[in-house]
Amino acid sequence: MKKTIILLLIITVLIISSCSRQATELKKSTWRGVVLLDKNDSPSAKFSELPFIFSYSKGKDGKDLIVITNADEKINVTEIYNNGDSIIVKLPVYKDEIHAKIMSADSIAGEYLHVGSRSKYTLPFYAISGKTERFAGANKPPVSDITGTWEVTANETDSSKDMYVAEFRQSGNKLTGTFLTSAGDYRYLEGAVSGNDVMLSCFEGYYTKLFRAKITPDGKLTEGIIIGGPTSKEKWTAVKNENAKLPDPEKLSMLNSSFQDGTETIDFSFPDVNNKTVSLKDEKYKGKPVIVSIGGSWCPNCKDETRLFGELYEKYNLQGLEIIGLNFESNNFEESVQRIERFRTQLNANYVFLYAGETGRKVTETLPFIKVFKGYPTTIYLDRNHKVKKVHTGFSGPGTGKHYEALKKDIVNTIEELLKEKAGS
Repeated sequence: MKKTIILLLIITVLIISSCSRQATELKKSTWRGVVLLDKNDSPSAKFSELPFIFSYSKGKDGKDLIVITNADEKINVTEIYNNGDSIIVKLPVYKDEIHAKIMSADSIAGEYLHVGSRSKYTLPFYAISGKTERFAGANKPPVSDITGTWEVTANETDSSKDMYVAEFRQSGNKLTGTFLTSAGDYRYLEGAVSGNDVMLSCFEGYYTKLFRAKITPDGKLTEGIIIGGPTSKEKWTAVKNENAKLPDPEKLSMLNSSFQDGTETIDFSFPDVNNKTVSLKDEKYKGKPVIVSIGGSWCPNCKDETRLFGELYEKYNLQGLEIIGLNFESNNFEESVQRIERFRTQLNANYVFLYAGETGRKVTETLPFIKVFKGYPTTIYLDRNHKVKKVHTGFSGPGTGKHYEALKKDIVNTIEELLKEKAGS
């Protein structure tokens, strides 16, 4: 009897103790997060640590809010699930997530989960509150100011190389900028110049990238590397060239000649998110100019384009403009639909999106009117007769500043010209 009473007392104490234990509440402050891009590097190596800054607070609705900062970009993250001893953060638009244990009120540690078009991996992650310096200790006097436009050579071999354009803005140690490529840009980059070390990073999901280089005594950038994950590494060098330009985006992807010269009209048939087949021959599109955007929910430059097209669709749809997103996703239709719907909804794009197939399949086979396909997004502008007026490869987003504004102006002009034309003319 006595043992039974003692046992009951112990159980009661444990229950009371368990019920009274409070979950650790994370500090509402500025945090410094780090993703270790190469699992083989030790944390002390620092070379492949991708740092970023975010704030953790309560939003106007009283719910937890994380705001990730990349230079002038602010990314609001609202899908945050705090389970007392752990936290799950779902990044906007993409399927990337952070899963971490709450170590204390000012520290968390766990994994960053990346889900791309065909890639999937996890990387170590940790974050500490109260830290505001993106690249810790990057405070040596810079050997030079690298502000300006740079001609970048990447992935150079004996037979090929990629050409990019980098634009930097430096103030003391602080460095911001972006890389422009034929497919689009490498987002809002933020970092520092410390001595002869150049370092930049971006954290937003698909383009979670770290950039490093050295400034040579003669003012060039060498030993450059771009790390985007365990298998994504690009080597690069650069020379300053204020006249550096990318190839004409309207001469990269090419249609078969009869479509390119407007002899034939384009058509296709793919299922929408409700598995209903949609074709350009449908009554909805007859006699209307149509923008066909070839992309995917995993594609950052497609994200920027879709956000803009969502705004332009609201403005010009009543005047007759239609937009169709042809999305290449996974080989699973149901999963792809979920990704497309998340993409469309979070970007406020209220036009039609179709599942065009699996990423990695030859676009020229899926869309036989295309002869040469150079990258996502590729956008085809059709007149009211559905003849091709223009094909544009890539998209320079808001992180490119003047380039984005110029592209936006060109798109608006093209739309307004298409709307002025009459069917059959």
